[in-house]
Amino acid sequence: MRKLLGISIVLGLALLLNQACLTVGLAPGFQPAQLDAHKYVRKVDQFALIVDSSQSMGNRSRAERKMDVSEAFLKSLDQSIPELGYAGELRLFGRGSCMEKGKTLALSPLSPYSTSKFEEARAAYGCPAGYSPLYLAIEDSGMSLSSTKAPTALVIATDGLNMGSKEMDAVRDLKAKMGSNLNVYAVQIGQDSHGRAFLEDLVASGGEGRVYQDADLTGSDAMADFVKEVFLYPDGDGDGVPDHLDKCPKTPAGVKVDADGCCLDTDGDGVKDFMDKCPKTPAGVKVDKDGCCLDTDGDGVKDFMDKCPKTPAGVKVDKDGCCLDTDGDGVKDFMDKCPDTPAGAPVDEKGCPVEGITVIGDSWSVQGKVLFDINKSTLKPEALKVLSKVAAYLVKHPELKVEVRGYTDSTGPLAWNMKLSQRRADAVRDFLAGEGVDSSRMSTHGYGPENPIAPNDTKENRSLNRRVDFHPVV
Repeated sequence: MRKLLGISIVLGLALLLNQACLTVGLAPGFQPAQLDAHKYVRKVDQFALIVDSSQSMGNRSRAERKMDVSEAFLKSLDQSIPELGYAGELRLFGRGSCMEKGKTLALSPLSPYSTSKFEEARAAYGCPAGYSPLYLAIEDSGMSLSSTKAPTALVIATDGLNMGSKEMDAVRDLKAKMGSNLNVYAVQIGQDSHGRAFLEDLVASGGEGRVYQDADLTGSDAMADFVKEVFLYPDGDGDGVPDHLDKCPKTPAGVKVDADGCCLDTDGDGVKDFMDKCPKTPAGVKVDKDGCCLDTDGDGVKDFMDKCPKTPAGVKVDKDGCCLDTDGDGVKDFMDKCPDTPAGAPVDEKGCPVEGITVIGDSWSVQGKVLFDINKSTLKPEALKVLSKVAAYLVKHPELKVEVRGYTDSTGPLAWNMKLSQRRADAVRDFLAGEGVDSSRMSTHGYGPENPIAPNDTKENRSLNRRVDFHPVV
């Protein structure tokens, strides 16, 4: 009876032990926390994960083989790290039948990290045996890691047993090479107090790392927190700049930012690129809310190029934004009632020839009032008013040059008429000069009875031919 009772007790203890083994390490059906990759950026650019496979990892901790606990950690970690472009390495250490004596084994050498690559590499993990040359693993990983000056995490999963000064020296040497780019983290597999103390000292030699306990990383949330502390910086607005460096922490999604996390304004016009409909405005130019150069008068010529910035609405302008003056008479087209006056013809405020001026082809003539008596070159009093208007126009337009042409009727000898017409042209020139027109802008010529504008058959018609015309000189 006692024998049967003893057997029952043993079987019961075995069953309890078996159930306890199922609850330690990675929980069955582990579901990694979903870390939104858009809300984080890399804290490190590269990492090495060094895992203990020495003989002591075949022992049990919390009724489970430490090797199995370590493998569960590897699996849950691999499932929880978001793929953000790291370079990663998975390395074993431990002298045993699985590898050459005194060596470490890179299951996955330093290369672009992916979950599937590490999952495939983990298949070779196992075979705990021999001593623990962790320092060799640190040295070998360090050769790859230190070749790049990049933020680096060294994560060591071990029970911390059978190690000593060589491991400390290896970490210190690597820290000396990499400086602030290196942080060392450790995950203790098992509960040995001596192993814990060693790992605390080891991590302290490598920067601002931390020692974690395997039992504290079995849940998905706990593993997610581990991943965030070791591998990630929070980036709340997803702009690629971590929150602690982001001076503009609420930029809209998908917007390009500068090193400070602020929206770009490439052309420096005060309107951010993602809102700027005219992203290449010249420096210093005023723009509207859309980042486009202002066109205050709406003439199609931007203000910074507009030499006439207040043209009336709807008026045609030239490339400089100035109202057109097609006939060049000084009256803009939109106000010009006579848009085809010849160049240089004196016009009024409506763009039409002034009273007493008659346009003849590309010339203009003073008629009706500028009359000369027969055989005279003296200006009649009634001519002075219209000639004063001509003088005022020429003074206002200093770019104009004219030929003053004198004429006679057909009476009298030709030689006399030629001289008389010259004197008439000279008399008009002298009057205009007295009114302020530069003499160098005026030439004179007498044409006698040539080019009559009326038949020389009546007294009235002959008086019309005793005239002075003005011809523009180019």
